[in-house]
Amino acid sequence: MYKIGVVGAGKIASAHKRAILEHEQCRLVAICDTVQEKAEKLAESTDARVYDNYETMQEREELDAVILNLPHFLHEKASVYFLDRGISVLVEKPMAITTAECDAMIAAAKRTGAKLAVGHVQRYHKCYRIVKRMIENKQLGRLCGIREVRNVDYFTNRPAWFLDKALAGGGILMNFGAHTMDKVFYTTGLKVKDVFASGNNFLTDDSVEAIAQLLVTFEGGVSGTFCYCGCKGAREYRTDFYFTGGTAQIRDGWDLWVCEAGGEFTRVEGCNDSGLIEAQMVEFVKLLSGEENEMVTPEYGLEVISVLERAFAQI
Repeated sequence: MYKIGVVGAGKIASAHKRAILEHEQCRLVAICDTVQEKAEKLAESTDARVYDNYETMQEREELDAVILNLPHFLHEKASVYFLDRGISVLVEKPMAITTAECDAMIAAAKRTGAKLAVGHVQRYHKCYRIVKRMIENKQLGRLCGIREVRNVDYFTNRPAWFLDKALAGGGILMNFGAHTMDKVFYTTGLKVKDVFASGNNFLTDDSVEAIAQLLVTFEGGVSGTFCYCGCKGAREYRTDFYFTGGTAQIRDGWDLWVCEAGGEFTRVEGCNDSGLIEAQMVEFVKLLSGEENEMVTPEYGLEVISVLERAFAQI
């Protein structure tokens, strides 16, 4: 039985709580948040003890692993703290704000042998698994290019730290771009060659970008264009994978449509899945147990941050 602690009782924490409780090899023993009322609320209907300081939690509990749901600028500090004490860590994406911070986290895991994993959940969507097989099997021919457009009202109902670049690492690009790179890396297995980026914020006085556009070239000649708009306007979320013999299009992050050359788009049924955090917990437990798993490695998380870091250097 793995004794798990949750640090950070924000929105995503309830999904992690559910995933821990549903896994027969896990026990939720502690929840920590600087706002104790939030931790107490999350702990309802469980036996988990509540803390407002994760150092105190670590000193009083015998933890096997922790799940970190913290502001981005705290990912490195908290991860290294637990890893240095031999406690395994699942840290929410993005892994950290900079590649240097990612390197420090990886070094801490190597020092003690504790496991470090990153919470990129896109790979557990059925639609991306199908696209991955299509690419591997050349079902629509050779992959030529990728395009993603994501327009959303980014600045409404965000916590203050989320709109401060020093604390969040960036705005819409850091948040959604991390998901994009995960989807591209997972489905294609491609390595990045060059990154070209532009962005601005003409919408608010916040220090994070409201709009960002990327052109990413990959080894082998495939390229991708990724456009993020955080202004109030028409909502759009679409990812296109272009092949020599057709197109695979994912709408709203999960709804897969396929068009063979010369034909019309047809919907692939059965892609409206859920339980992504639960699926991730299954893989995290496999990692803790030393079994083969699909958990996102810290080296993979570092690659994602490397692309974003190269983009932010140009914005």
